[in-house]
Amino acid sequence: MKRIAFFLLYLLILLLGIITFIEKSRGTPFVLEHFYGSWWFALLWGILALTGMLCFFRHKRHRMYSLSLHLSLVIILLGALLTFLTARRGIVHLREGVPVSNYLEETGSGQRVRPLPFTLILDRFQVTYHSGTNAPADYRSHFTLNDMQRQTTVQGMVAMNQIYTYRNIRFYQSSYDSDERGSYLTLNKDPWGVTVTYLGYFLLFASLLGMLADPKGSFRKLLRHPVLRKGAFLLFAAAFPCLVNAQEEKPRTLTEEQARQLGELLIEYNGRVCPLQTFAIDFTKKLSGKRSFKHYSAEQVLTGFIFYTRDWDHVPLIHVKSRALRKATGLKEWASVDDFFSSSQGYLLGDLIGNYDPRKNTPEGKAATDMDDRLQLIMSLRRKECLRMFPATNTKGNVRWYSPVDPLPIETESGQALFVNQAFNLIYLLGIVPGQEDGFKEIVGKVDRYQQKYGGHSLPSEHRLKAERLYNHIPFSDLLYKINLTVGLVLLILHLIRLLHKTTPTVRKGRYLQHAATGVLLFSFLALTACLILRGIISQRIPMGNGYETMLVLAWCVQLITLLVIKRLPFLLSFGFLLAGFFLLVSSIGQMDPQITPLVPVLSSPLLSLHVSLIMMAYALLAFTFLCGIVALILQFFRPNQPLHVEHIQALHVISRLFLYPALALLGIGIFVGAIWANISWGRYWGWDPKEVWALISFLCYAVALHGTSLPWFRRPLNYHLYMTGAFLTVLMTYIGVNYFLGGMHSYA
Repeated sequence: MKRIAFFLLYLLILLLGIITFIEKSRGTPFVLEHFYGSWWFALLWGILALTGMLCFFRHKRHRMYSLSLHLSLVIILLGALLTFLTARRGIVHLREGVPVSNYLEETGSGQRVRPLPFTLILDRFQVTYHSGTNAPADYRSHFTLNDMQRQTTVQGMVAMNQIYTYRNIRFYQSSYDSDERGSYLTLNKDPWGVTVTYLGYFLLFASLLGMLADPKGSFRKLLRHPVLRKGAFLLFAAAFPCLVNAQEEKPRTLTEEQARQLGELLIEYNGRVCPLQTFAIDFTKKLSGKRSFKHYSAEQVLTGFIFYTRDWDHVPLIHVKSRALRKATGLKEWASVDDFFSSSQGYLLGDLIGNYDPRKNTPEGKAATDMDDRLQLIMSLRRKECLRMFPATNTKGNVRWYSPVDPLPIETESGQALFVNQAFNLIYLLGIVPGQEDGFKEIVGKVDRYQQKYGGHSLPSEHRLKAERLYNHIPFSDLLYKINLTVGLVLLILHLIRLLHKTTPTVRKGRYLQHAATGVLLFSFLALTACLILRGIISQRIPMGNGYETMLVLAWCVQLITLLVIKRLPFLLSFGFLLAGFFLLVSSIGQMDPQITPLVPVLSSPLLSLHVSLIMMAYALLAFTFLCGIVALILQFFRPNQPLHVEHIQALHVISRLFLYPALALLGIGIFVGAIWANISWGRYWGWDPKEVWALISFLCYAVALHGTSLPWFRRPLNYHLYMTGAFLTVLMTYIGVNYFLGGMHSYA
């Protein structure tokens, strides 16, 4: 029975992984109908639950948390079954003043019209925006509900992350008509499935916490293990050389002081109002991959393209990273704007973009579209379309920011309109004429006063501006990943040399090195903390809203865990440096967008922050188990069966298991807190999105490793380390593979 249960579990894990790849090629509706919604898929889960519980009850001695933990999983599956069999889900389309008494029900074969037990009338639909921008902050539908059966009339309101419930029917804000006079609400009636599922969730949460708190449980026994009382080894620090792309071109631009003055003005960019300096840094990074070019600041690069267009068009500033694109076009790794145009071929990217099929996603086609976006940004800058630096009040009384070439609202005063049309031309003229520094400063000051006068509530506070300028001044992730990776690699090499050659440093030397390395880690942790705090102040939210920010949080979690445990486990210091450095490197390699943008309305929920925080902390702990496995396998490979190495491998086994218990607890709670958030936001607590599926796969794979009693194979340290090293691939697939290959609702790419 035990073998059957674990065979079915791994069969299900394999099947779940395969389905996500089928979804990539055949589409979500196909897998929902033929796999996730099929009778045999539900039956497989049921057989697994039955055999698992029979196997569990054959063993008479169990801790209470173990019983409740396994029971909670069965209850969650039962809730999912009830949702599958009894839930009703559909869409209600409302128009202002029009009574609606039916909805479109979603079925396996499509949609059908079903009656509502009451009538809905949309009173008004409202979109609220982030101040001074066109970025939506929330969607709200205000309606009247008439229940003739109960002779009741009530006023209701639905917004993002705010449900309206009546007679066990829940309504969620879904979409709206382009004229903003109609709204789409998702309808969900699932009283039994949600109730039972939530009961399973909360029992699971209590059981996972009980697993860590039980004085006689395995986790607490590990905390008392003799291995944790032994000393360890020492670390050391170095620094990466800063590589600079040497360029010989010396194009003209504004002086550094003039560019700085212009950079302090405000601009509406990426759905928020921020310093022009921020836009300049993002512009320069998009082109070159770096925050500056040669000895030019980002502001000088930006103003160079604005004021001295021809000078900068032939500067090889644009980094063409794709080899496939370089081979297809003949471009060099560093190209200028002029290099993309040929007298004989015209626009070199034209054919690649015209023939690009997103479904095939060829490397050169994808790279060509990405490069075309950068060139279009340059063209937009030339036309001044992206320079939305002038606030004005529109017909609805809302402040919006306009570029010098945008049509202003009709009610704009003539003097104000004249200033907007001419101010940037004056900046241009005074900027390129030598000896006009005072006049340039004066007109920039007038633009600043204009922004303060007409910006109103859209203006960011002074402390937000100070925070953003400080954040822009310090390249946190670029600097910290070099420090962390360098220190981590050096320390790991020193440790492996000591283990393989059985050398032991002197106590005094060891203490000095350890203190020095701890100081470096503490500095890195405080710097990263400052980085996250600054991003939080700038964005006015917890910085966990995109892939870049979650990587920073993951690195922060690794460093925090390392600082908490190194007093008892000093040798984990190198692991902390390496893992934090790796995560910071991933955030800096250009595939993740570091720009600070407002969250879409559905993400503005405190449950999102809790969900992401728990998952990131779990990933950080699982990364430690991965490195424990790597080191153990290296020791076994170079010096197999050496008594000292066997002892070290066993010690790593204990430490890895010590990390595994809280990691699994955090991962399980984080996954199902995310399910609760999804239910509140979308009316569906589990949608079989690829990231949800791979998170579940990770949870199940790591949970197997805790069954040492049922699976004696895991009691052997080398077997355990080999498994944990492979299991970490599921984490990489969940976070990176889904984002950049499989896609889906949770993709950050």
